[in-house]
Amino acid sequence: MKPKEIKRIIIHHSASDFGDAKLIDKWHKERGWKGIGYHFVVLNGKRRSKDKINEKEIGLIEKGRKLNADPWLDSDEVGAHCYGYNSDSIAICLIHDTGKYDPRQLMAYRDLCAGLCVHFRLNPANIYGHYELDDNKPFCPSLDMTAERIDIGNRLIWAKTFYMNRIDELLREI
Repeated sequence: MKPKEIKRIIIHHSASDFGDAKLIDKWHKERGWKGIGYHFVVLNGKRRSKDKINEKEIGLIEKGRKLNADPWLDSDEVGAHCYGYNSDSIAICLIHDTGKYDPRQLMAYRDLCAGLCVHFRLNPANIYGHYELDDNKPFCPSLDMTAERIDIGNRLIWAKTFYMNRIDELLREI
């Protein structure tokens, strides 16, 4: 497969009130995939169903599928998250099922999106909720993506300096 340029970021939720990148990797392998389909997972502080919320892990960003710093998705970086859009998109999954998101989790994901937009030269208009690209997922990620794009766009002013250090660090670690 010829590498494709990254054109969009797609936001998902886990449809569970607990989880982390390791658990999602397990779930996706059980579905026959080669591993976790998302590039990043933003935690809500509850890794397992019986766990209590760990306040220190709300908004923690974990790496999922491999993603390097160049603007191209090689075959081993292509996600498994949104049929028809996997080959040119970055996937972010928020651990969430129903109810309100914790503001700290939303802040972390928005900051991540702003940093990724700067790094990969994407416009916030190219950030989509899964539901906007797949009619079979009407509630994923349970966010008003028009409002999200505005918020993330406002963060780009700061992202060019502050978030870039963290994005570079995340991409080096993958």
